[in-house]
Amino acid sequence: MNLIKFIDKNLSKFLPPAKTEPSALHSAMRYSVFPGGKRIRPVVLVEAAMACGAKTPGKCVAAACAVELVHTYSLIHDDLPAMDDDDYRRGKPSCHKKFGEATAILAGDALLTLAFNILAGKYPDGTGARMVKELSSAIGSRGMVGGQSLDIANIKNRAKTNILKTAKLFEAAACMGALSAGASVKKVSAMRGYGLKLGMAFQAVDDLLDGEKSLSQKGAAKLAAKAKDALDLFGRRADRLKAIADHILVRNR
Repeated sequence: MNLIKFIDKNLSKFLPPAKTEPSALHSAMRYSVFPGGKRIRPVVLVEAAMACGAKTPGKCVAAACAVELVHTYSLIHDDLPAMDDDDYRRGKPSCHKKFGEATAILAGDALLTLAFNILAGKYPDGTGARMVKELSSAIGSRGMVGGQSLDIANIKNRAKTNILKTAKLFEAAACMGALSAGASVKKVSAMRGYGLKLGMAFQAVDDLLDGEKSLSQKGAAKLAAKAKDALDLFGRRADRLKAIADHILVRNR
């Protein structure tokens, strides 16, 4: 199975058709989600579920889609003139350049809301509630949104900003994968450690690609190694998750 294509197929099912009113809003949502990037966060979620005993990606793909929708919402809002003011995203005009600022803001809001609707509707109450708590904690004022706030305020705490703005969503993805598979507390905790260190390594490499001089490839490699160490509990089941950590170190944009 091509996992990225499987995730994209399900994303398309969850998103309203572009021609459904309000069509401008739905078009902007789909424009921003497709074509996507490498889908690293949802892939981490699926592979975490498989490492925790899931037989197929079927039960965890809804959660994977929810994480990707949240990630896309964050990119739309990050690109806005009031934030990072970027005119391009993934090789094409950013959402606000294509559809206008108001529609871009609403598209981000709608993607975020849809993510929680998916989690509430596709999982049993207990599992869904735990996933909602995990994801909302990762992206609120003590997570991704808080990291963005530190970033725009130009507060010089790169490590803290990176953990909140980037690593917390990776942490949530790995934990949600474990939760979708009904994993034990010990396994969820191990995935939490993996996801956080993986996200830190991912952002460290991003900063290196941006020319950030305070970081090093060696530092990123140490973070990736710590991510892999957190997976000892899973043995060979975690080989694909370890491969993701290795891939992050050599990736380009």
